[in-house]
Amino acid sequence: MGVALDVAYKFGAGRYIQEPNALDLAGGEIARFGKRALILGGPTAIRIVRERLSRGLRKYGVQYEFSEYRGYTTYERARAYGNYCAEKGFSVVVGVGGGRIMDLAKAAAHCAGLPVVNIPTQAGTCAAYTPMSVMYTPEGGALGTAEGNFYHSTEVAAVIVDENIMVYQPPRYAASGVLDAMAKFIEVQNGRPQMDFDQLNIGLYTAYHLAKYTYEILDRTCLKVFDDIEHHRLTKEVHDFLFINFAVTGIISGISKALGQAALAHDMYYAVRLMFTRESQGYLHGEIVGAALALQLWYNRTPEKISGFRTFMKQMGMPLTLASLGIPETEENLERIFEYLKGTLSVDPTPDNLKRLREGILQLCEASM
Repeated sequence: MGVALDVAYKFGAGRYIQEPNALDLAGGEIARFGKRALILGGPTAIRIVRERLSRGLRKYGVQYEFSEYRGYTTYERARAYGNYCAEKGFSVVVGVGGGRIMDLAKAAAHCAGLPVVNIPTQAGTCAAYTPMSVMYTPEGGALGTAEGNFYHSTEVAAVIVDENIMVYQPPRYAASGVLDAMAKFIEVQNGRPQMDFDQLNIGLYTAYHLAKYTYEILDRTCLKVFDDIEHHRLTKEVHDFLFINFAVTGIISGISKALGQAALAHDMYYAVRLMFTRESQGYLHGEIVGAALALQLWYNRTPEKISGFRTFMKQMGMPLTLASLGIPETEENLERIFEYLKGTLSVDPTPDNLKRLREGILQLCEASM
C-alpha cells in the first residue's frame, strides 16, 4: 500500500516554472532529468500539448513515448507503468493533464525509481506539486488517508505551468482549485476555533499562516479569476491564483507532511468517493471538498462562518449539499458517513466531538439551508 511517512519534510518540487508559453521550455527542462521520457496523459491533455512538447523534446535529443490513460490512479496501474519504464529503459516520467494524471505520474515514477516532471493543463488541485498521490480502486473508490494514499519519499523534480493553456481550462476547474486551496486554512484548524502557537508544532503553525495568506488573497480575487478564465484573460489575478494553487498550496502540504493541512473536508471527499462512487463520478475533487467545508466549520466550532462561505460558493455555482452532489440524504446514508468519519485521524472521538460531528454532517443536508 502507501509509503509510510518519514521524518523528512518534502516541500513539493525541485523546480517550478510558471509563465506564458512555458510549454516551449519543457523539452529542455525534461532533458535535465533524462533522455528517454514516458509521457502519461489523458486524451484531451495529450492533444493540447503533443505538437509543441514533441518539438521541444526533439530539439534537446529526448526520445519519448506518449501513453494515453483514461482511468483512475491505482496501485496496479502505477506498478504496471513502473515496470514498463524499467523494461523499456525510460529515465524520466512526465505527467500531462489534471489531478489524477499528476498523481499517477508521481506514483509511477516512484515505483520506477525515476524523477517526475508534471505539466498540468488544469488547476483543479495542487496535485502537480505535492509529493503524495490520492489513490483509488479501478472503479473510482477512494482509498483515503488511512487505507492507502501514496506518500512519496522524494519531491517532484519539476512542475511546468503554461499560463496560456491555463486560461482555456473550463472555469469550473478553476473554481474547484480555489475551493481546494482555501480549504487548507479551514482544515488546518481542525477542531480548533483558534490556533495557539504554544500548543502547536512549528510546521503546522507555519502551514496555518501560509494557508491564511492564501485564503485571504483568494477570498478577495477568486470571482475575478473565475470571470477572467471564463473569458480567457491572462491577468495578474489569474497569475497569482495559479501560483497559489500549485506552488504555495503544495508547500503548505509539504510543511504539514501531507496530513495536517487536510482534515474532515478531505476525509468527507474520501467517504463520498468510497461509498457513493457512482453518484459522485460527475463531481470534481474541489467541489466535494468545498461542500464539506460546512461540516468542517461546524466541527471547528465556528458555525457563524458557514452562511458567508455558502454565499461565496453560490456565486461560482458550486454544489452545497449532499443532495446537490447526487447523494440521497437518508438516515442510513448519514449514519454511514458518520461511522466512516469518526474512525478517521481527523476526529478525536470524545463525546463532545462525536456530537459535533453528527451535527456537522447535518449541515450538508438541504434542511440546513
